[in-house]
Amino acid sequence: MKINTFFPILFLFTITLLGLASCGPDTMSSRAGILPAAFGKANKLVVIADSTWWEEGLRDSVDYTFGAPFLILPRPEPLYDLTHFDYKELEYKPARKELRSYLIVSHEGLRGSKIDDLIRKDLGDSVLPAGKPYSVKLVQNRWATNQVIFYIYGRNAEEVYRAIVERGPAMLSKLKEHDLPIIESQAYAARENAALGNQVRELTGASFRIPGEFVTGLDIDSSLWLRKDATDITLSLMFRKIPYTSPEQFSLEGFRAIHDRMTRIVTSQIENTRMQVDDRDLPMFFSQQSLDGQYAMEVRGIWSMQNDFMGGPFISYLIQSPDQRSLIVATGFIYGPGKSKREWMQQLEVILRTAHFK
Repeated sequence: MKINTFFPILFLFTITLLGLASCGPDTMSSRAGILPAAFGKANKLVVIADSTWWEEGLRDSVDYTFGAPFLILPRPEPLYDLTHFDYKELEYKPARKELRSYLIVSHEGLRGSKIDDLIRKDLGDSVLPAGKPYSVKLVQNRWATNQVIFYIYGRNAEEVYRAIVERGPAMLSKLKEHDLPIIESQAYAARENAALGNQVRELTGASFRIPGEFVTGLDIDSSLWLRKDATDITLSLMFRKIPYTSPEQFSLEGFRAIHDRMTRIVTSQIENTRMQVDDRDLPMFFSQQSLDGQYAMEVRGIWSMQNDFMGGPFISYLIQSPDQRSLIVATGFIYGPGKSKREWMQQLEVILRTAHFK
């Protein structure tokens, strides 16, 4: 290279570097193609939709599916806390595009609106395939990393309501999966308690990851009670192993007898009290599960203290051992009058689902 051309090139290169260095973080990220990290808590869902439509019907439809009661709590709490933005609110504060979970909704009757244009820009020809009454699309990392966005588009408002009902369970499953790392990090904010984990394994034959904040409450009558005292709320875990005798143990009556037998060691300061399943005011909810490849029954319900005014929610798993000779009973329950319990119940579920058999 000739000396008289080298210095102009060097000068231009230096100016370019100085220009890049003076750019703000957003500009640099944009040029480098780097997205910001999504922020926000679990159990939050932002709905982006026309404001008039939101007030005149869409809110009720979305709330019916995504704001349904979390199963099962003494005082109802929603599956997801809903926040609504229209297009202006979204554009006014760009940070509102960096939350974790969104539902963006429109239909043919709103064609030409800003939100409709946004959906068509993002989805292109797939916004509403020919012959389809509605479409539901999942896009990840649209405006930020670790972000999920569901686009719902219909021929009209009624088709959107239909889409929410028919595709709601699948969307809820994906949202739960998306929130799981946050719930896990909350449950295991402290190190695991290896000693208690060993104690549970010796009793039941199954391994469970026990968070470090738990301590032994009682170890008596072949039942192990672990507890964690947080601010104004107490979390408990209980474990027991019993012989498997018949399929009737997986019935409602069979489970109640097994569960009440295990939890009777939990009492209050009043004499002649004991913990029991309370399915008179609120029902129990059963579902078949598989934990580490083993058949299990998940039960959600409410417990109360016999002869005392105490109660709260519980989640329990009745797990068949690999040799099919035993059942492992693993239960989590909460006591915290007047306190929000949704996130705590999710943490107990995460802990109990770590069941592992060697």
